[in-house]
Amino acid sequence: MSPAPSPDSVRSFAVVARPSVGLPSRIAEQFARRDLLPERFLARVESGSLTVEVECAGLADDVAAHIRDVLETFVGVERAALATRERAQAA
Repeated sequence: MSPAPSPDSVRSFAVVARPSVGLPSRIAEQFARRDLLPERFLARVESGSLTVEVECAGLADDVAAHIRDVLETFVGVERAALATRERAQAA
């Protein structure tokens, strides 16, 4: 069993893929089906590649890794990365 996720940690996903109209919605679906609302969702096409960046808090390590693994299986995806950062504390 995974430890409870820290509310102060934010998972950042970055997906680089061939441009595809449906890919951003398929990525968003991975969060929606788990009843998660990303804090940030950005999709852009630059230099012939689609980049989708998603930030979401409250994810356990195993859930975040599973989402990244699923994203890597999507057709056209070149890579999917996952990073964790601590939320900046108010002074």
